[in-house]
Order: sequence, then C-alpha cells, then structure tokens
Amino acid sequence: MTQYLGLFFVNGIVIGSIYALIALGFNVIYSTTGIINFAQGEFVMIGGLAAAWASVTLKWALPWAIAAGIGIASVVGLVCYLIGIRPARGASAVTYIIITIAISIVLKSAASFVWGTDPHTLPRIVEGGVRIGGGEAEKHALMVIPAAGASMLFLTLFFKFTRPGLNMRACADSKEGARLCGISVDSASAGSFALGAALAGIGGVMITPLLSMQFDGGTMIGLKGFSAAILGGLGNPVGCVAGGLLIGVVEQFICYVSSGYKDILALSIVLVLLLVRPRGLISR
Repeated sequence: MTQYLGLFFVNGIVIGSIYALIALGFNVIYSTTGIINFAQGEFVMIGGLAAAWASVTLKWALPWAIAAGIGIASVVGLVCYLIGIRPARGASAVTYIIITIAISIVLKSAASFVWGTDPHTLPRIVEGGVRIGGGEAEKHALMVIPAAGASMLFLTLFFKFTRPGLNMRACADSKEGARLCGISVDSASAGSFALGAALAGIGGVMITPLLSMQFDGGTMIGLKGFSAAILGGLGNPVGCVAGGLLIGVVEQFICYVSSGYKDILALSIVLVLLLVRPRGLISR
C-alpha cells in the first residue's frame, strides 16, 4: 500500500482545494457582514445540480453549463441575502445563524422539488488519468487544483484593485467607518453573498463529475468547508486555504487505514487542534 501514498496525497490536495474554495466563501461573507453562513454547502449543491441540469437535460455545451451552474449559485446567494438576511438587519449573531440554517433547509427542499432526489452527474472537463505512484489520478480531479488557485488569485486582485472589493474590505475593517466614507454597506454585504455563493458554485461544478451531486449533497461538504475556515482562522483567507488543504490530506490518509471513519476522524482532528489553538492555525 505504500506505493499509493503519493496518490493519496495528491487526492488530498484535490479534495482540500474544494474545501478551501468553500472556506473562502465563508470567509468573504463573514469578513464583510460578520455572519457565518450555514447555507454555504447548499450553494455548492445548487452549483453542481444546475450545471448537471444544463448539460444533461438542456444539452448545453459543457463550458456554458459550468458557467450557468456558477451563475445560478451566485444569484441564489444574492436572493438569499435580499430575502432572508437584509430584513433582519441589526439582529443578533444567533438570529443570523438560525436564519441561515432555515435558508439551508429551504434550499434543500427546493432542490429536491426541482431536480428530484436522485444523484446527478456532470461530464468531466478532461477525460483520462495520470499515473502517480502506484495508482492513477483523474485528469479532471487534477484540474481542481489550478481552478482553486485561479479563484484565489482572482480574489486577491478583486480585493486589491476593484472598487467593490475595496468596499468589502472597508466594511470588514469597520462598517461604521465605511458608512462615514459614503460606502453602501448593504451593497457590499449583498456582493459578499453573491461572491461567496459563486465560490461555492465553482466547488460544486468541479466536484460533481467526480462524486455526483444530489439535493442533500452539500451538507457534509459545507461542514468540511466551515471546519477548514475555523481551523485556519475565520476571517483569514490564507488560513482558510491552509485549513482546507490540511483537512483534505488528513482525510485521504485516514482512508489509507479505513475509509468508513474518514469523516469522523477528520472532524475529530479539527476539534483537537482547535482545543490546542482556538484562534486557528494562522491567527490574525
């Protein structure tokens, strides 16, 4: 089995990149609004199912289907903010948590009504595999890594050089200060939900060809992304990426021992690390 260690590590980086994308979505929303969005996993699910529906049912070309999945996830995130979050402006953190959990339940129910309860899959962007160690990694899976890297680069440029990104950073530093500078906190918050949902949608369209997707498929993935954000330090994008990659690699090496316990053991390791370092691996 030792000849498969390299393959396990690469697969861990692939899965960890998905968790990192979701964690970055948590980070964007939390940094701008102070809200922990527990519906983030459902944005992953909607992105994957919408892309599969556009590709398989509507027969769209794969690039357009992927763009549709990400776009629909982003629009759903924006609508969730406008309908569920904005009317509760000024509520307590616990109230926002309850609202996002309710949004999660509603989105799962709506997805089961629209797309049914059966798993859906999406064609791979690239077919075939690459020999790594004693096994073979799918080329599509390896594309997840540059896709995640490109998303992170986009976020860096977005927050440094665009007016909406600078407005979100200003709201993250001080909402009252941003208001005094003439920045619309409401618009920045809406944009953060749309952007966070788009990041989740990217994760959804990348993971659906590998594992398929169904109406409740985003719950555990969202939990792993949230764990990555907490592990790396919520509010710290670099920490979110590090936390996602760490959880992904740990999961794969746990599969080396027993695949049946990967979810329990991976989350247990997160719990232990947080007991040792409650501010996350990279505290601000």
